[in-house]
Amino acid sequence: MKAGTLKLVGLAAVLAVGTWVLSNTLLSVKPPADFPKLPNTRSMGPALRNLLVSADRDARKHAASADAVGKLAMAYHANEYFEQAAAAYRIAARLAPRDAQWVYCQALLREEQGNEKEQVEFLQQTVALQPAHVPALLKLADGFFKQDKLDEAARHYELAARASGKDSSLHAAFGLARVAARQGQWNKVVEYAAPLCKTYPLVRPPYRLLQTAYEALGQMDKAAAEREAILSGKFTDIPPIEDPAEDRLADLSYSSTRLLKVAGLLSRFGYPDRAVQVARRAAEANPTDPDIRDFIARTLLTAYPDKPDSIAEALTQLGECLRLKPDDPVPLWRFSNDFFAAPKPPAAVQRLSGMMRPYAGLGDAHFYLGLAADARGENQEALSQYQAALKNNPSDSNLYYKLGLILDKAGKLDGAVAYLQRSVELDPSNTIARFNLGVVLMQQSNYGRGLKELGEVLRIHPHDAATHFVIGFAYLYTRRTDEAIASFRHGLRYKQDDAEAHYGLGSALSIQHKREDAVAELREALRLQPNYPEAQQLLRQLDR
Repeated sequence: MKAGTLKLVGLAAVLAVGTWVLSNTLLSVKPPADFPKLPNTRSMGPALRNLLVSADRDARKHAASADAVGKLAMAYHANEYFEQAAAAYRIAARLAPRDAQWVYCQALLREEQGNEKEQVEFLQQTVALQPAHVPALLKLADGFFKQDKLDEAARHYELAARASGKDSSLHAAFGLARVAARQGQWNKVVEYAAPLCKTYPLVRPPYRLLQTAYEALGQMDKAAAEREAILSGKFTDIPPIEDPAEDRLADLSYSSTRLLKVAGLLSRFGYPDRAVQVARRAAEANPTDPDIRDFIARTLLTAYPDKPDSIAEALTQLGECLRLKPDDPVPLWRFSNDFFAAPKPPAAVQRLSGMMRPYAGLGDAHFYLGLAADARGENQEALSQYQAALKNNPSDSNLYYKLGLILDKAGKLDGAVAYLQRSVELDPSNTIARFNLGVVLMQQSNYGRGLKELGEVLRIHPHDAATHFVIGFAYLYTRRTDEAIASFRHGLRYKQDDAEAHYGLGSALSIQHKREDAVAELREALRLQPNYPEAQQLLRQLDR
């Protein structure tokens, strides 16, 4: 080996040793005087204790590392040790003065503490360090909008729009639309909101802004179309901004309060699986909190009302909720309202009925015991329970509605009409009771009154397909064929896969000797419902 090569090898070895010594010297710096003291861990759960002890040990060992101290700060923050979190964030920001993440986390901490002034200061520092920090830009923009500083709000929304990806562009564009609306710049509102309605068809607020803008511009047809879209769809509000820092805090959290809040947002914006997963973590963090069990039960029930496994788990979670708080039947009653909104397996009905028995002596139990009896097909028991409930709540529209349905099923139409009429009198906006009142009146061949009640339903809910279809059949039976055709076609705009409506329309068209159109409707009815004897018979007649 040549002498020059030996010298290079020796130099490399010296540099390696020097680097090792230097790194160990830097990484073994003593923690600063303002380093947060580890809180008493005796009362903590094992998972939280392990997290904080491990993060504290690592941060003390690497006291010159902003990442190590910042991770400790986030662990404290996520679990609501706000004083310790603030101290650790300050150190992390001091160690890495050009790193925006620790400044932004301080803004999030101040937001949770309700310190709006310092929150804004930290947000402004964040965007000074990282001009394309979308969550910080949007939070600043929202803050300026609330203060009616519209020019500043618009500027920050525009910056966020330029910096954001698809997930964040909704918030920036909607913010600009709100600013334009407050300034009365209605053409700009349309410019921002119209594309959002196409890109995010299930988010309600842009539709409302667009409707308002069209009304202000005098474009009433377009305003009516937006109003129709709002009434006919199932919408959500604007979802929270995607924020990696917030996600990291949730991942580190063993605070049942934080986790339940996150779960609630996930459920509200259409992520029930993730909501239940997070809520289960909340239950692990605080096994004695009945509200968490109540949340899991209701989320499973409402998200998966026809899945037996989900219903079974929902009942288990409800049972645990009642065990933890046996003197409060409100979660049971609330669950029962949702449970009986759709048919359930007999075993599940029986199980929920059993949970009700300990509360049978309570005055407000009669209504829910009536629901359970109704679901079991025990009409007389249901009738008895509803009537007992009526003594406690003589002005409850829903009770009269339930009694009306039972008498309708028993073929006692006069009694059904009396109860349903009383339900509507007590609550004129109860369109379900009014709809059934209209149907029962028609069963009595009282088409005039029946159509009047159904017409009132459409006045409140003009896009209710079922009501259009019932009116169509009423017109068909009373030989008002043109009106029947119009009603069936109107309803099919909102529900195209209704076999009975296609059969009714086919029947009306056949009366008018529009054979080809009638055959097309009957074939569609049979495609949707192959075993439909009336449609098959009428189609054979038309074929002959």
